[in-house]
Amino acid sequence: MNCSEYLVDYLIKQGVKDVFGYAGGYIVPLMDALLLRSDEIKTHVCYNEQGCALAADGYARTTGKLGVYFTTSGPGAVNGLGGLADAWFDGVPIMGICGNVPTIEMKGFSGVRQNGFQEMDIVSMTRNITKYSVTANSVEGFWDVVSRAYNMALLGRKGGVLIDFPLDIQQADIISG
Repeated sequence: MNCSEYLVDYLIKQGVKDVFGYAGGYIVPLMDALLLRSDEIKTHVCYNEQGCALAADGYARTTGKLGVYFTTSGPGAVNGLGGLADAWFDGVPIMGICGNVPTIEMKGFSGVRQNGFQEMDIVSMTRNITKYSVTANSVEGFWDVVSRAYNMALLGRKGGVLIDFPLDIQQADIISG
């Protein structure tokens, strides 16, 4: 089982039946995992990433359940900021899952603007409008990142969380905790 399949399986086990998303190259493994489980979790394709985040927000408001959306890297991830901000201000539980370049292409502290195509440090951009924002930059402990994000969205005053999900981690075999 790879990390994308693990994440989808986790969401299903928590009762998530709907996700909202927009396709892009750096989120394909997650989309494949959702397709494999399409009999248990429905993917609603939106016209753009902003619509995905706002749809997840609206879903959470009307159902009282966690709203989940996914985007690809770069501008795709940035387009979800409005939905995360809305969830932050109004205490609505949503989870954003943003694809990103492989970890080896991430700039880190190199001082360059970007290494990978449409690489985005979405975590630093969302820290002030999420309860939890993290890059899943290794397979070890991935299960903890997912569990923590889910719980943070729903515990106490609810709000948005974000998992920055690099391509190589999406594809990597999971090491269970």
